[in-house]
Amino acid sequence: MKKQKREKLNCEVRIDILKESADYMVSKVILKFENFTKTDLVTLERVGNEWNVSKSINSYK
Repeated sequence: MKKQKREKLNCEVRIDILKESADYMVSKVILKFENFTKTDLVTLERVGNEWNVSKSINSYK
């Protein structure tokens, strides 16, 4: 994600938070492009005051 910082993508974005606590979060991110859809299952951990991605699994359809 850091490599794509401030990059604009031509797609619809949907973010669903599946599980949330004070220290971690699991979310589903769906990017719907014209010809395909990318789905990411993202696990984030809180480190201090920041959220960091600890794992990301993606699929394409």
